[in-house]
Amino acid sequence: MFKRILIPTDGSPVAEKAIKAGVALAAEMGASVTGFYAIEPAPTHIYGEGYLADRKLVEELDKRAREVAQRAVDKISAEAKAAGVSCETVVGKAVVPYKGIVETADKNKCDAIFMASNGHRGLTGLLVGSVTQKVLTHSKTPVLVFR
Repeated sequence: MFKRILIPTDGSPVAEKAIKAGVALAAEMGASVTGFYAIEPAPTHIYGEGYLADRKLVEELDKRAREVAQRAVDKISAEAKAAGVSCETVVGKAVVPYKGIVETADKNKCDAIFMASNGHRGLTGLLVGSVTQKVLTHSKTPVLVFR
């Protein structure tokens, strides 16, 4: 049914469970996976007018964010390799993660997005918001939510 499944991750334990399930689904369907991690830009107050950070600090923060992102998508690659599933990974900058997920799915011609839900409900869900909920409401690509 699906040929290319996007599996976004934030590196959390919940996302790791979704990775295993998403790769297993891809294996059963004979699909490939694209692993994705969205790096959010550094807060503007550290490099704009007002609070200023040293350029080296900003570069170090960016370097560390990329290292964390690479480790997260490497877990998707390892899981896919163990299951015999073809995998490519993408680390991208996104102002907000849900937009990065939707854009990456479109750009990479994914026909499904398989992602975790942290399950924030009630007031916490209202205040914190949900990346998964935003992907569901903004994506034209079918979204499978793992709970």
